[in-house]
Amino acid sequence: MEINEIQCIKELRNGSYQAFTRIYEAYADRLYSFVLKQLKNRSLAQDIVQDTFLRLWDNREQLNCFGNLQAFIFTIAKHQVIDHFRRQVNELQFEDFMDYCENQATDVSPEDILLYDEFLQQLKNSKRALSQRECDIYELSREKHMPIKQIAEQLELSEQTVKNYLTSALKVLRSEMLKYNIIFLFFLLFGWNELRIRLL
Repeated sequence: MEINEIQCIKELRNGSYQAFTRIYEAYADRLYSFVLKQLKNRSLAQDIVQDTFLRLWDNREQLNCFGNLQAFIFTIAKHQVIDHFRRQVNELQFEDFMDYCENQATDVSPEDILLYDEFLQQLKNSKRALSQRECDIYELSREKHMPIKQIAEQLELSEQTVKNYLTSALKVLRSEMLKYNIIFLFFLLFGWNELRIRLL
């Protein structure tokens, strides 16, 4: 459905429900397809589309009559998708993310490989925020895949103490890594739903 954007914006700025309906009918399906491609979740995509148009209505007086209405609408939706990923990324176990990347070596593009390399570099940098004991236990557990019991025996610590150090290390690393948004960028490349099954 084609619409006269300039006319619709003028009418919408004046509070026209008819103009709002025309805009919705013109862009809702395309917007839904765009959001669904990012999230792979029909219900969530529908919610974001509805919220996008509610925000359009709430901000109608700020619209530029000579601006790109479609770009404005899609930008609102894109920001909501990004906010969704940022909320979800706090739940991720980034060490599982590394395993996933390594298992996808034959399917990724050169750009994706560069992103993974950047991830590894930022992980290395983030490990500097750990105490020596936290770093040692993290590397033994997550990089050398040593069981907790074996780590405890090697370091002459109780298993609970090892678990406490590991929990602390992961919390610090996750916080440090989120500063770089590396995991989030990877999701935009590979798709959230596929990774969510593996990582959560």
